[in-house]
Amino acid sequence: MTVIDTSRHPASGVDPATLVTTLQAEVASLLTPVDWAEDEIAAASRRHPGQADLLFHTFGLLRRRDLGSGTGTEFVYRGHARELLERVAAEEDLRPATAAEICLLLSKVSLQTPIHGPGAGLYFRMWQAAFGDHPLTAEIIGDQSAYQQLHGTRIDELEAMLRRKAADPARQLGGIRCRGLHHGGPVTCRFSNN
Repeated sequence: MTVIDTSRHPASGVDPATLVTTLQAEVASLLTPVDWAEDEIAAASRRHPGQADLLFHTFGLLRRRDLGSGTGTEFVYRGHARELLERVAAEEDLRPATAAEICLLLSKVSLQTPIHGPGAGLYFRMWQAAFGDHPLTAEIIGDQSAYQQLHGTRIDELEAMLRRKAADPARQLGGIRCRGLHHGGPVTCRFSNN
């Protein structure tokens, strides 16, 4: 949260224009991820029209986890949300870590120690899975193939372990209650109590 320096105006408090500008910036920073989530839910609903009712009710699942630097970056958030929404549409387990979450964890680890072998191969794999719209360089794509050939089985094992160990046990769809309104308009929703 932004701290406003009141020491410049001790007698009168904070300048109202500064306060309004600061509050507008903070509200905008809070609402931007909401827009990203809504965009991803809408896109998933277009990809899976038969699951649109279910996908509409997933907003609460798309919260960000604080896994280090990059958590609030748009393409990272969108990659995370897309994977979760695909799991929802396929009615798969939502708890295992997403590819984006694994990338964030591996990035954090790489700040402490170099990542080689299966770890590097997993990072390349998870990056491609989560952020395909932010492609790796041609050099790294070549490295990715080599890592897969050399360490494929170990990469698979490491991926399974990290998805399990970094899981979010609370990330589950609970009982969905719908009042028959989506975005303020009446709808025929299979979860409606009406």
